[in-house]
Amino acid sequence: MTDWLGSGGGWSGGAPVFDWSWPSAAEGDSYDKSYGLPNVWVTQQVVEPTESATGRECVWCYSPEGDPDGEMALSFGARYYEEGMSCDVTYEHEKRVLCFRAAELLYLHASRKGNRFADLNLGYVYSYDRCEGSYWSRLHAPVETSEQDDETSGPDVNEPDDDGLGAATAARSTACEELDCDSHAYEHFRRAAESGIAEACYKLGDLLRDGRGCGADLAGAFEWFCRAYRLGRDESPVIWGSAALRLGRAFEEGEGCDQGFDEAEDWYERAVTGLGTAVRSGETWYRGALRQAEKGLARVRQELSGMY
Repeated sequence: MTDWLGSGGGWSGGAPVFDWSWPSAAEGDSYDKSYGLPNVWVTQQVVEPTESATGRECVWCYSPEGDPDGEMALSFGARYYEEGMSCDVTYEHEKRVLCFRAAELLYLHASRKGNRFADLNLGYVYSYDRCEGSYWSRLHAPVETSEQDDETSGPDVNEPDDDGLGAATAARSTACEELDCDSHAYEHFRRAAESGIAEACYKLGDLLRDGRGCGADLAGAFEWFCRAYRLGRDESPVIWGSAALRLGRAFEEGEGCDQGFDEAEDWYERAVTGLGTAVRSGETWYRGALRQAEKGLARVRQELSGMY
């Protein structure tokens, strides 16, 4: 545990991006690792960093006891994820990775509490490899896997073995080699999709279509795209627009369904409408998806016209 933790955030802007600590245990043990996840010291940027200070202060020590539904962990994790996305990839690379690592740990807390939106967010963390391999769950989680359905398996305490190499260090190296981001993304998207989250449904479909983290299953992917559209019709246009884009491609290529350019045209039109609405309202992340929908619509209209 670092000195700044004991100061409760009064470290005059010198806190790290985040830190963590195992809770105290009963007599006979230094720390209680039975839960599998530590407390998280949450910080935020309050002033610009200098050569001698990070410009961050501690704002909370997250503990799972006071968060029965995982909403607090989800909220803190989302803050870190957004901060990571805003970091300059070149000049703030280390900070960016640390923000995503903090987000992963907090989302894992929320997922453990049964918060399926945290699973949706973990799916994004892993599918885009936001931590570039340097995940908390690879570097610090206990070696022993709990009976609960989670992926926090890694090293415990680093006691030296007969060769002078810490046994936990060796376990950590093995865990790092074995962790598969695509498989983790698939598992978390699956949990979220099965709970009825539309966005998770089409992201799960993407993995099934491409065979990432699972065996390729075009028919299964098509079913999840359909479910995403049904569930997302009353949600944000970006949700049903994204699902429609995938259904347009499926009918255009005959992926998991019979090829049909009329159906593809209909779905691409819906995608252009939904994604166009989202982009015009400020969700600029979806410009690329909108362009895909527009190009798909142009292709199938050309096919239907027979004019090349």
